[in-house]
Amino acid sequence: MTDEWRRAHEQTTMVGWDFSVLDGRLRADDPWWDFDADCRAALASARATADLGTGGGERLYSFLAEMDLTGTTVVATEGWEPNVAVARETLAPWGVDVVRYDAEARERMPFDDASLDLVISRHEGIDVAEVARVLAPGGRLLTQQVDGGDAPEIHAWFGSPFEYPDVTSTRYAEDAEVAGLRIDVVDDWSGTIEFADVTALVTYLALVPWDAPSFSVDEHAEQLTALDAENPIRVTQRRFRVYATKP
Repeated sequence: MTDEWRRAHEQTTMVGWDFSVLDGRLRADDPWWDFDADCRAALASARATADLGTGGGERLYSFLAEMDLTGTTVVATEGWEPNVAVARETLAPWGVDVVRYDAEARERMPFDDASLDLVISRHEGIDVAEVARVLAPGGRLLTQQVDGGDAPEIHAWFGSPFEYPDVTSTRYAEDAEVAGLRIDVVDDWSGTIEFADVTALVTYLALVPWDAPSFSVDEHAEQLTALDAENPIRVTQRRFRVYATKP
């Protein structure tokens, strides 16, 4: 089985934000809230919107396909270079500019002060102070994040420390308040992601290598073999959302 696991890991790469290679082999619970529905509703009344960390532009495309964009401006950012070209191609039919921006690099957001009335971010790190700077009075931030303690089983199995332990709803809400935003919603959620087998798990780790940066099929063959006897393989998901408004 090791050869199969090694091939699955070596031959899998992320293009855009597409997990379709795992269709039928991965089942994931969803938070009780509907972040996409909240984003669609906010977009419908926004005049100038930025989608931070758009990935390959797939989600934003699905939103815009249902909207009348007359009189609105939508811009997307992406910090991972391989996805920039993918997002530009995906969003070109809607005239959406995709600009390079990486909040983790402490870069200044490529927008003028008070130039946006909506910022959305799903599973993309943000600089809340920068978001507050670019929001106009009455502008809103909608963000759903992967909690820094997500997938604890994966970290335990493969000896990987948590990369972002400070990514919590409490810290995001505190940062938003310090930046002068009014907190409207804060929620935490946990659920399960289930892999059909070890091949599905190692495929997933190839798609999201930051979950286990030190993972190697060969170095962790013994642990993988033990997991293979426990199919399906269940891992804990942790998500949170913070919605805020600039007074």
